[in-house]
Amino acid sequence: MTVSARAFWLLRGRLGRVSALGRNAASLLAAPGTAGRAFRGFRSSGLRHDAIIISGTEMAKQIQKEIQRGVESWISLGNGRPHLSIILVGDNPASHTYVRKKIKAAAAVDHVDERTVCNGIAPEKDVDGFHIINIGRLCLDQHSLIPATASAVWEIIKRTGIETFGKNVVVAGRSKNAGMPIAMLLHTDGEHERPGGDATVTIAHRYTPKEQLKIHTLLADVIVVAAGIPKLITSDMVKEGAAVIDVGINYVHDPMTGKTKLVGDVDFEAVKKKASFITPVPGGVGPMTVAMLLKNTLLAAKKIIY
Repeated sequence: MTVSARAFWLLRGRLGRVSALGRNAASLLAAPGTAGRAFRGFRSSGLRHDAIIISGTEMAKQIQKEIQRGVESWISLGNGRPHLSIILVGDNPASHTYVRKKIKAAAAVDHVDERTVCNGIAPEKDVDGFHIINIGRLCLDQHSLIPATASAVWEIIKRTGIETFGKNVVVAGRSKNAGMPIAMLLHTDGEHERPGGDATVTIAHRYTPKEQLKIHTLLADVIVVAAGIPKLITSDMVKEGAAVIDVGINYVHDPMTGKTKLVGDVDFEAVKKKASFITPVPGGVGPMTVAMLLKNTLLAAKKIIY
């Protein structure tokens, strides 16, 4: 499919130039105010501690190092270096942040039909996982290129050791690029071709009445928030010891500095006092989304899925 040059901004980047990780993998889980310190048992003394803050930045560095080794191995076999091409459509601030993190630059252009553009990309090259075939295969628990944000949340949960089998999960957000695929990954059978989390998943969204959302979140062992509403999840909505994954990207005015700042969908400072694990914004799901996009790029280059 050919799209007019005015319809999108095409940016090419090279994969393989990624930062290295320090040797201490335990720094992926950092206690508040002790970034890089080893994981600690937050219940061992019988005293209540703040949540373990999951450093998506450090976890992403570890994954990028794994990808770098994969790229070097691929090239050593005589293959070309994988390349990443980005099509940015519209003027969505969340999309701009995503692209800046990927390539350190962003731009906006005229609007075109998003679904037409997504389906115009060959499924085997669709590293964002937005093509109708990749989404369909995801929903059928088959191997596919998984949307990077959903893959990031799933990878964080697995690498952190957060239990999902038989657990109650609330996904607040229903977008086809984040909330829906996250819910699919978490609720599907762990024995299928593409294993899932075997959780009982409730999907809510921005129009779910707050009092109803609270009923569900208070029962949840894991809360994943991707609704795009600052402080949607407050401490009174979280049960003691729940894991909270914040996917939100919101720009709000900071009265202290007079500047705009990036925040998630969770009242971080309050919720961390009740949760067992929590991701910050920035520095949580965002860096991991970039890492999983690079992983998809390598999978596509190696033709592992298709």
